[in-house]
Amino acid sequence: MQVGSTIYKILAWLFLACIVAQVFIAGMATFSDAANWSVHKSFVKMFALVPFIMFLLTFVSDIKGLKRWISLGLFVLVVVQFLTIQVFSSVDVIAALHPVIALLMFWGSVRTVRRAS
Repeated sequence: MQVGSTIYKILAWLFLACIVAQVFIAGMATFSDAANWSVHKSFVKMFALVPFIMFLLTFVSDIKGLKRWISLGLFVLVVVQFLTIQVFSSVDVIAALHPVIALLMFWGSVRTVRRAS
């Protein structure tokens, strides 16, 4: 299904752009105005399900293999990312994984875009 592959590619690019924007917003909150933390917390809710939608799309289109599993992996990273702040923010070592997971999501997003193209 060609339409499914095109939608997958668009979503992959969208997710990558959102990850970059999210890191930028975190930088703005850190180095400019702490009020941007509320934007950082709100913005993620707009794109958090994109990799899960990509994963589901692989079942209704002709997308198999690593493309399927990397989208699921990205969704798992999003969930763990939420957990590092929502559940484990008082455990410094786990909370410190938050930016590391962001790097993994960026890397996974780049891989997904390259594979989708």
